[in-house]
Amino acid sequence: MVGLACALALAQANFRIAVVESSTQEQQEITAACPFDTKVVAITRASENLFKNLGVWQKIEEARLCSYKNMKVWDSALDGAIAFSAMDFFERNLGHIVEQSIILWALQQALKEHINVTLMTGAKLGTLEILAEHVELNLVNGKQLKSLLIIGADGANSLVRQLCGIEIAGWEYEQSAIVATVEGEYSHEQTAYQRFASDGPLALLPLASSHHCSIVWTTSPEEAEVLCRETPERFAERLTRESHFVMGKMRLVGTRLAFPLRTQHVKQYAVSRCALIGDAAHTLHPLAGQGVNLGFLDVAALVNVVTEAKKKKRDIGTLNTLKRYERQRKTHNQIMIWMMEFFKRGFCSQSNIIQRLRNVGLNWVDRHTSIKQLFAKMALGTLGPIPPMARMRREA
Repeated sequence: MVGLACALALAQANFRIAVVESSTQEQQEITAACPFDTKVVAITRASENLFKNLGVWQKIEEARLCSYKNMKVWDSALDGAIAFSAMDFFERNLGHIVEQSIILWALQQALKEHINVTLMTGAKLGTLEILAEHVELNLVNGKQLKSLLIIGADGANSLVRQLCGIEIAGWEYEQSAIVATVEGEYSHEQTAYQRFASDGPLALLPLASSHHCSIVWTTSPEEAEVLCRETPERFAERLTRESHFVMGKMRLVGTRLAFPLRTQHVKQYAVSRCALIGDAAHTLHPLAGQGVNLGFLDVAALVNVVTEAKKKKRDIGTLNTLKRYERQRKTHNQIMIWMMEFFKRGFCSQSNIIQRLRNVGLNWVDRHTSIKQLFAKMALGTLGPIPPMARMRREA
């Protein structure tokens, strides 16, 4: 998703773009009759603005999404809780839960129609060579590409990152996240729920149907394996209890997916002729749903930097140019990683002292609107510096 958004933004800025994509699968249009995608993303206001500026938000809205207006967070160990409402902050919503397949479809359609884009599906990168004035890419199928700049948006196990020799640091969480679609007895009422427990958070993210949610259930790898082997009925029973019956009796819809959790961050976002964005540069704990949104902010920042360089007739692929992008994004992303690590350690601690402190902290924050507003800004993706493409455009 992040790579496609970057390609579209650069194409619209009048750069000629080649998208090298190993998959041959073309995302089909989603209709109301289609089952919900197991993979969803929580889109912030900043990401929404980016999609609006790219001209794809209307397609996403018309397909299917849920704009959530409330958020409830609580600690399962004691009685600490926070409730957020968009109305409290004069916002129309706190964000949107969108199926990944819908975003991919909207971006693919826009790219297919753009004259500046060449889509190379079923193509895999073999090697690359960074030269003084360009980079040469050799694909597995024998084709060769030359470019002023290669952008690595190929995920957490990025081959581009490896071939460019960019180092990365990180750690395993010894946790896995289970994602699935469920149907509740009660309506979600456009509310996102998150329960914290010692083994990890459980999030219920509202979908376009008033009784359907996407869940992200974090637990130990061993427990995740057990939960994925359970019958749908037993799994739903466990989920109903673990969610404290906030949507009544649950029913599993479709398949369950589980994946290990890891945080990692590159030591540099760019070398000469190469820049990294999204998961290729950073991954973090999913407890706040910020991962892909940080990637979209990377897109907005990088496009702004190379567009400015082009206007000033500077080489877009030099390290001097690309370091401007790194300065805009690396510190902001590192702060988000530290924040997620702080929350993860605090909410997973089984220490009685820590449990009581976080219980007091949750209730204290809930009573102070100004502090809650900081957390709301984080959820909206408007905390910290926002690149121009991720801001709302003002009509002239």
